[in-house]
Amino acid sequence: MGGFITYIFVSVFTPGPNNIFASTSSARIGFKKTLRFMFGILVGTFLVFLITGLITLYLYTNIAIITKIIGVLGGLFILYLAVKMFISRSSSEKLLINNDKLFLMAVILNFINAKTIIFGLTVATYYLELNFSPNYLILFTLLMAILCFLAVVIWGLFGQIFKQILTKYRTIYNIIMAALLAYSGIIIIYESLF
Repeated sequence: MGGFITYIFVSVFTPGPNNIFASTSSARIGFKKTLRFMFGILVGTFLVFLITGLITLYLYTNIAIITKIIGVLGGLFILYLAVKMFISRSSSEKLLINNDKLFLMAVILNFINAKTIIFGLTVATYYLELNFSPNYLILFTLLMAILCFLAVVIWGLFGQIFKQILTKYRTIYNIIMAALLAYSGIIIIYESLF
């Protein structure tokens, strides 16, 4: 359970396309103009989590081995993200969405964002493995989407307020986030196998 909760919070608040876009856009065009993007993330993550949750529920109830496979693959992907974050710890991101289609682009981004999809599959798998009721999967999905929305809002505010500090201490920050991601990935793989 500890690895599950750690994984949720680290995954939601670590750099990924959603959080980086929110931070960069807020720093460049302002927090209010980026809100449409943030609401798109809320809707997009809800839809991705709902779809992955329903698929996982079906697989979980019909094919038991899939939970171990998804857990291990999800953990390996998280380790990959940790290594990638550590290796590129000093590179700067130049991502910015600056047009009138921020909401729609944010929704679509979640359907091509591997981090969101793997996150949804892994969280749904662990939700079921912890014997939580499948009847509450939609409520849990809504809670996860709200957490992701809060993360992009915080990253948006963070990007606007601390732009100069982030640039100065990016290496240290990315090393800490990479270590937390690696810890979560290892715990999830361990809990999937044992």
